[in-house]
Amino acid sequence: MALSIWLLGPPQVRLDQELVSNLRSDKALALLAYLAVESDRAHRREKLAGMLWPDYTEASARASLRRALADVRQAIGDHQATPPYLHTTRETLQFNTDSDYWLDVEAIAGLADDLAGLEQAVALYRASFLEGFSVSDAPSFEEWALLKKEQLERQVLEMLGRLATTYERRGEYEHAQRYAWRRVELEPWNEQAQRQLMQLLAFSGQRNAALAQYETCRSLLADELDVEPDPETTILYESIRDGTLVAPPFISPPPTFVGEEVQAGVAERSAFVARERELAQLGGFLDQALAGHGRVVFIIGEPGSGKTMLAQEFVRQAMDSHPDLVAVNGRCNACTGIGDPYLPFL
Repeated sequence: MALSIWLLGPPQVRLDQELVSNLRSDKALALLAYLAVESDRAHRREKLAGMLWPDYTEASARASLRRALADVRQAIGDHQATPPYLHTTRETLQFNTDSDYWLDVEAIAGLADDLAGLEQAVALYRASFLEGFSVSDAPSFEEWALLKKEQLERQVLEMLGRLATTYERRGEYEHAQRYAWRRVELEPWNEQAQRQLMQLLAFSGQRNAALAQYETCRSLLADELDVEPDPETTILYESIRDGTLVAPPFISPPPTFVGEEVQAGVAERSAFVARERELAQLGGFLDQALAGHGRVVFIIGEPGSGKTMLAQEFVRQAMDSHPDLVAVNGRCNACTGIGDPYLPFL
């Protein structure tokens, strides 16, 4: 028997392609969802009981957990499956990753290695994690679901940006727009996404649509956040309006690596001058970190002063000098929700 668990969008569970409809409570479905997503470890029963039945006595919560577990096992045919879908002991529960199952959340993470995989991954993202599903009397479960929702949305937004950028660099502007539009729909206040969409519309000859998109962006920022667009967004708008925006030459043959900085396997390196002192400082901090004395370093400056370019050049030089170094980046915005301002640390 093959078990399929769909948690992106309204949750669905299927057994041999047949919809499982006999999960008799939301708590049973919540238990299955949590175990399937957090399958990397065993979970103690008292923790699960406290998470899903926080207002019950310990004995009542444990009894409710046993009933929910029995419902789950019956609904998914756990006793007949070989191997079973769940590892159960008197003290712990764990989803069996060696069983015959498919989980959309897990599938997305495993598809991001190449262009075709990225397209499959974003196609799997039907809607947000556990959309329309909640367990109102289990705040710990709700908090977990919210954080997982934000994490998955960030992953998909990053994938959409990579796809749009890749097709833009290949000159396939209409194809790139498909992913740029979806990125804007998921995160309309992200001005980088809005600028990319405006630019793609302009490059494909849809100048009026690009100008209209700026007005849409400006209205949304004013209504939702009471702010004006970034200067970079306004400058792009003016260049489209004045007809000075020119599409760059596109990449041919198609790139072999999907990313924001690499094309056809070769990293782009823009001109970078007058930052030797700052680069030396960052290099010194890196040397200290490699010696075991890690730290947090902030690059501060006015908008447009070159902070991002400085960081990118430092990362490029550092990875050239230290082939084993891994650089991880994340974008954050203090206006977009719980946890988001701390995205790089999460």
